[in-house]
Amino acid sequence: MIQIKAPAQYWNRPGVLREAAPWAPYAGLKAVVIGGHTAWRSVSEGLLGRFYDDRIAFAYYPFEGFCTASKIDRYSEKAASFGAELLVGIGGGSALDLAKAVGQQLGLPVVTVPTVPATCAAWSASAVLYDDEGRIAGSKALAGSPALVLADADILADAPIRYLAAGIADSVVLWYETRINVSYGRYGRLDGRINWHTSLLALEILKREAIAVYREAEKEKKHPAFSDVVDAIFLLAGLAGSVSGEEKRAAFAHAIHDALTWFPETQGTLHGEKVAFGLLAQLSLEGHHEEAAYWAGFYLQLGLPVTLAEFGFAGAASEIAARVAAFVPFDADTAKGLAFPVSERLLAEAIVQADIIGRRAARISSAVPPAI
Repeated sequence: MIQIKAPAQYWNRPGVLREAAPWAPYAGLKAVVIGGHTAWRSVSEGLLGRFYDDRIAFAYYPFEGFCTASKIDRYSEKAASFGAELLVGIGGGSALDLAKAVGQQLGLPVVTVPTVPATCAAWSASAVLYDDEGRIAGSKALAGSPALVLADADILADAPIRYLAAGIADSVVLWYETRINVSYGRYGRLDGRINWHTSLLALEILKREAIAVYREAEKEKKHPAFSDVVDAIFLLAGLAGSVSGEEKRAAFAHAIHDALTWFPETQGTLHGEKVAFGLLAQLSLEGHHEEAAYWAGFYLQLGLPVTLAEFGFAGAASEIAARVAAFVPFDADTAKGLAFPVSERLLAEAIVQADIIGRRAARISSAVPPAI
């Protein structure tokens, strides 16, 4: 059996937040808006005008921190008390995940308005759960994706470039996590092949365009391929995660991300930043050290961390890696089907190797004169 969970509509273009057509199905409803203060400031002018024209009464409930189980219950109670008929999430991954989870709990349609291109949360049919300290606490599977995703390119282009880099890194990883579960050319299950080709298209776009898009964003300019990169982060990465079958899949880059959240040194780092290092470790675990070196160099051009020290760790890499590996969740039965061995010891060795590759890439990068 194959399940596909995708939004009813996905819009990506400048100024789409103000357009009437996407909002037409929700005219006259009562909406609850969930998002952080910075996100609200970036969208409020366009959103308020649209709500006024479409007679959408709303309440704005500020959000900060992480998406937790207790916040889902608390915001659900507030939305129900208001008589909400629609949930609108604005901001980054945690705010959007919270809005999606509240919408499911109340049986309401959800509109997501990402204000940073940092993850595919605007699209995905799941909510990543944390505790109040920012440590991973599992995920909540949702019945479906949001009803509507509005990726306003004007708003996203104004986001700090750190979020763009994190989104690129998070999306690059998907093909490599698919590859270890599906061998190219093998007539595997259809869900795996769909994920393979979808995530490969995202990878091809990002390899070709991401660095140039990032460099223009550094100069506060929007590259012509900006929308393609946004689509790779939201649409293609989201779609790759929307198609599932009956078999479990290993995803070591994200598993290493989850482990890193348990260490205070990584607090303040973004999801995509931790996943980026997780990919270096996954490739090392597979024995693909040259690929890991390529991506370390690629990440450095995006200002992403590639060493344990950049996450704030101090001390012997082997000791740090052993501590991190002990927190890496992986299913032993799933690991049996992989083309390479996996154990806690091997994971620790891969994390050390990723750190070595990252430090080597940083030395090479610092020896190259900057482009004029």
